[in-house]
Amino acid sequence: MGTILTYVTLLLTALFLFGGLISRGGAFESLRILRGRGIRFSFYGIVLFLFVALLWRGTIYMNEEREGWITAGRDPGDTISLGFNTKSRFRSMAQPLGRVFDRNGLLLAGYMAKEGHLRRHYPAANAVAHIVGYWTGPIRDGSGVEKGLIYLNDSLQDDRPHDVMLSLDLRLQQEGMNVLQGRNGAIIVLDPSNGQVLTAASWPSYDPNAVWDNDSWRDFATDEEGKPLISRALKDNFSPGSSIKPLVAAGALQLNAELPESAGFVCNGTYNPGSRIPAISDHGTSHGRLNLPNAMRLSCNTYFSWLADKSIGYEKMKGFLESIGANSRMNWNTGIFLNQYGALRIGVSRVQANDRIAESRIGIGQASVKLNPLHAAVMYGGIAEGGVFVAPTLELDRPPDTLAWSLGAVVAEEVANLLLEPLKPGGTAAGILGGLKRLGITGYGKTGTADREPDGRSPSWFSSFGEKNGKRYVVIVVLENRRGAYAGSLNAPMASRMYEMLDKYGYFR
Repeated sequence: MGTILTYVTLLLTALFLFGGLISRGGAFESLRILRGRGIRFSFYGIVLFLFVALLWRGTIYMNEEREGWITAGRDPGDTISLGFNTKSRFRSMAQPLGRVFDRNGLLLAGYMAKEGHLRRHYPAANAVAHIVGYWTGPIRDGSGVEKGLIYLNDSLQDDRPHDVMLSLDLRLQQEGMNVLQGRNGAIIVLDPSNGQVLTAASWPSYDPNAVWDNDSWRDFATDEEGKPLISRALKDNFSPGSSIKPLVAAGALQLNAELPESAGFVCNGTYNPGSRIPAISDHGTSHGRLNLPNAMRLSCNTYFSWLADKSIGYEKMKGFLESIGANSRMNWNTGIFLNQYGALRIGVSRVQANDRIAESRIGIGQASVKLNPLHAAVMYGGIAEGGVFVAPTLELDRPPDTLAWSLGAVVAEEVANLLLEPLKPGGTAAGILGGLKRLGITGYGKTGTADREPDGRSPSWFSSFGEKNGKRYVVIVVLENRRGAYAGSLNAPMASRMYEMLDKYGYFR
């Protein structure tokens, strides 16, 4: 249709120009305003320029090759409007972005005709909204991978839409959304060997197909309680509670700090950081003499508070967490500009304390620490990979990028062994991953149950990785409000389900 219209316009312009040139009393002479010869020649020039431009577009620019790659597509969501040019249409609503696929070739973003206009179409809707994002042109701009594609197209020398295949597995992503069951939170599934993010589920979510609608957009943007436009998985951070304890153990081993058992520490149910500072308790339980593995299995608050606050010290503990990415922005390993502002920048994990009370709570992951779920996944991935931390990526087959973070291989192995403890009898997640044994999967993990924070949240975590046939995958489950439940009975079963799906889809083969 666009080509036919071009040729019709060319024909009419040519007839008008030809008629004006050969007829003394033609159209131009009848326009009294064009009495001056200079004005008449200028008008001829403009019309001639339009004729040449249309001729170029209809015969040279729009050749068979260009028409082929513009209009090619297997589904309605694949089709790109005939004749769009990436450079000239950068700020238009119909920016010809390439298609976005998951790792299995399932369409996540493309084009479809709606109400006489081409619009971006998102077949997976809210399942991948926080990752793929949206693009509307100047109406609401864009976000996520879609905004990254705008930066990509603007940086290239050609004007072709460039397709992108993501590391996401839409099947796992949708399962993650189902597992959350409408509870505010996030699920991350990460391949720590190459940094590929297989799942980054976040609830609440939104339908990017509805971003065009003013009423829907108003609902998304003004929902202060749900905040559906914010990814809990990628941009938010939460108090980690006891899921910080493996990192405290790693810091102690890395820094050669004195362990509580070596100092004759005995858990009597409370730890007193100092005068006028509220004591830290084990909720009425006294564990007596403990070593590090037992303390990890029982998740002893007093043991890890003494270790982090008294033996290591707040500043050194903070410094260790900063050595593995805290208080700085972790970047994507990306070729599609995801680190650009407004695209898909990752939220920062914060370690900061305004007073001595907050400092004393670093060993139990409250008051002074908030971790981003994806960052936590990379941290646990480094433990799984023997102290090698790999930058996260959303792009399939991108070469791994090793981060300059520091954790000794021996320390990483010791901490990995400690992560077996909570799953043993008497542990905080005992039996929860037991069903994975019949699948041949060994689970490593730590629960984290935080008390109510000043922001009104009371998060719960299960941070873990699973192993089978020499392959390891990280699963992080974070819920924004545990509502009186504990992570062992709340988050851990969700993680177990994700491991079952990983096995079902052949990731451990």
